[in-house]
Amino acid sequence: MLRLNIEDEFIHFVDIKREQLPEILQWYNNVKEFKYATGIDKPIDMKDLIRKYEEVAICSSEFFVGIYRNDAKKMIGILKGRLKSSDHPVVWISSIAIDPGMQGQGYGGMALDLLLKYLRQVSHIRTVYISVVEGNNIGMRFWVKKGFQTIRKIEKYITIDERKQNVFIMAKHI
Repeated sequence: MLRLNIEDEFIHFVDIKREQLPEILQWYNNVKEFKYATGIDKPIDMKDLIRKYEEVAICSSEFFVGIYRNDAKKMIGILKGRLKSSDHPVVWISSIAIDPGMQGQGYGGMALDLLLKYLRQVSHIRTVYISVVEGNNIGMRFWVKKGFQTIRKIEKYITIDERKQNVFIMAKHI
């Protein structure tokens, strides 16, 4: 796993440890709040989450971190993604989720800003990609506000709520 134990004056990231998975499972299984953030629309069991965690843990280009406020010890969110190395290294953010009680306070944006600043300085990342399911209006507003633009639409790419959904690929140059 790519280590991202970094901080700024407001928040910090801590690499997810296996013993934190029960807490994270609660977020994954809150499908009403997080189905778009995780891509999972039905509850999963611990075995499924462990498998997902192990896939990240063995890959040196993937990251999976807890998001924490600097003035508190409780995890307020998660951030997951992968670096893709080439002549022009990029990052794909696959999940960002903030605890429902902490949403709307700017923590998602702060986490994204911290990640991008770090990856630009350390890994020389210049482009960031994300995918947003059509119908995820809150997510789309967030990404547009953070400067992302739609570069492609993929028809009927992911099944959510037992329906094939379109997905927008969005990018930001940093």
